[in-house]
Amino acid sequence: MKTLWAGLIVIFFGLQRAPEPGTIAGIVMKAGTAIEQPLRNARLELSGSRMGWIARTDGNGRFAFVNVPPGEYRLRITCDGFIRQEYKKIVLKPAKREDIRFDLEIAPTAAGRVLDNYGEPIGNVMVEALRRSYDVRGNPRMTRVATAVTDDRGEYRIFWLDAGEYFFYAGASVSDDPEKPQGAYTTTYYPDVSSPDDAQPLRLEIGREIRVDFRLRRAALWTVRGQTMSAMTSRSLGATISLTPPAEDPALSRFRAQSLQDGRFAGEYSIGNVGPGSYIVMAKGRFNGQEVTAFERIELRAMAPPPPRPPTYDVTLKLSPQLSVNGRLYGNSAEPLELPDATVTLTSIDPDLPSPRSVKTRMNGQFILNEVVAGRYVLDLTGLPEDFYLKAARFGEDDILEKPIGLEYRNAGFPLQILVGTDGGHLPVAAYLGESLDPGAQFVLVPDTARRGRREQYRVATAGEDGQAILRGIPPGNYKLFAWEELEENAYLNSDYLRAYEPLGVAVSIVAGDNRAVPVRVIPKPR
Repeated sequence: MKTLWAGLIVIFFGLQRAPEPGTIAGIVMKAGTAIEQPLRNARLELSGSRMGWIARTDGNGRFAFVNVPPGEYRLRITCDGFIRQEYKKIVLKPAKREDIRFDLEIAPTAAGRVLDNYGEPIGNVMVEALRRSYDVRGNPRMTRVATAVTDDRGEYRIFWLDAGEYFFYAGASVSDDPEKPQGAYTTTYYPDVSSPDDAQPLRLEIGREIRVDFRLRRAALWTVRGQTMSAMTSRSLGATISLTPPAEDPALSRFRAQSLQDGRFAGEYSIGNVGPGSYIVMAKGRFNGQEVTAFERIELRAMAPPPPRPPTYDVTLKLSPQLSVNGRLYGNSAEPLELPDATVTLTSIDPDLPSPRSVKTRMNGQFILNEVVAGRYVLDLTGLPEDFYLKAARFGEDDILEKPIGLEYRNAGFPLQILVGTDGGHLPVAAYLGESLDPGAQFVLVPDTARRGRREQYRVATAGEDGQAILRGIPPGNYKLFAWEELEENAYLNSDYLRAYEPLGVAVSIVAGDNRAVPVRVIPKPR
C-alpha cells in the first residue's frame, strides 16, 4: 500500500512540475541603409513581473535570452548614437522561441558655440537641452534632458537625443574651485531671450544635427544672506545652509554657509559669488535634540550690465522637524471604512522638493504619513476596490481637493479625513487609429468644465494589444473621452493643452454600474 501511495505522489508532483522555459532572441540592425548593417554591443534589458536580464549583441547584431520562464515581458534596447526603443509586450509560451528584430534610427544631435557680446568664446558654460513637461497640477515646466559644457573654443555638442521638440538654454558657468568663481552671464534661452515663456522650441529629426548658437552678456554674481529660525518658537536657530540647483545633490553643493546662534548668515557668513538661476535653499539644524530642516526655492535673475555692487537676496528659513499626518478613510455612511489595499500618497507640488513615502491604510481605515517636510502637496488614493473612488477630503477645515494641502508645523496635528465613494461607474473604451485598433494608446477621461480643477476626477488608462481598456471607479457625471498616440505625463491637466484638442473628444455621461463600450479616434503624435 505504501508503494502505491509513493507512486501516486511521484505522478502527482510530476504533473505539477514547472512549465518548460523558452527563449527570446533576435537581431539589432541599423535602420535606413541599403546594405544591412548589424549593430554590435547594443544593450538589451528584458524585464518581467519578478525578474530581469541584461544582454549585449554580438558582432552579428544577435542576442538571446535563454531559459526564460513563460510569461509576459518588456524588452528595452539602447545603443550609443541611436534612438532607444522598447518592445512593450512579449508573451512567451512554454518551450517556445520568440524572435524579434530591432531597426535602430540614428539619434539627433545638437551642437553650437557660445560667445560673449564681444564675439569671444566662453568656456565652461553649461548648455542644456530641455523638454516641456507638466507638474502634478498640469502647470508647464522645463525638464532637463541632457547637458554639455563648452570647451576653450566655446563649442559644445549634445548627442544621442530622441527625436522631438527641445528648448535650449545656456548661461550657468561651471567651476570646481569656489575661490575662483567663473564670471556670470545672462541666462539665455534660444533664440536669445531671457525667459522660458519666450523661448522657441526646435524640432530634432532622426539622424540630423542642428546648430544652436548663443550670445551671452555679462551679469552680476549674487550674494545670498538671511535668517534661520525655529518654526515651533519663531526664535533664532543656528543651522547649516546649502544652495543647490534643482535635481542636484545638496551634499555636493559648493555653496554653503553656517548661520550664527542668532540665526543670521550675512556679511562674511553669507553665500557669495552665486550665478543667476534657480536654486533650492536647504537649512539643517537641531532643536531640543531633534533634527529640523527647511526648504525654499529662490530665483536669482540675471542683471546685465552688472551693478556697481553685487546684488543680494534675503531669505528667511523656518526650520521644523519632519511631520506626521494622521488620517482615516470613511464611507458614505460616515463610518470608518476598512480597505487594506488602499494606499495614501502626498506628492509635493514642487517636483524638486521631497515627497513622503506612500502608506497603506490599517484597521478601521486609519493611516499615518511620516517624515513629511513642511510644504504644499496634492493627495492621491489608489488601491481601491473596482468602481470605488476618492469623493472628498478635508484637512482640518480645508477642502484639499479644491486646492493643495499646505502642511506646516502649526497644522500638522489636524486630521486628514478622506471620503470614499462606492457608486462609481466603469467605461469600456476602444482606440482607433485610422481603421485599426491602436495598441498602447493613452486614454484620458476628462470631467466637465466645472470639475477640471479636480485632478482626482480624471481617469487614465493604456490600451492593451487589442487597442481596448476599461476605465474604472469613475465618479458619476459628464465627461469627454480622449485617446492620444503619445501623451506627456500630466499634460491633460493643463487647460491650454486640453483646449487645443477639445473638438476631438467624445462626450460621455457616467452613472453607477455598467456603461456601453465607447470608441474614440486616436490623436496622432506630431511627426
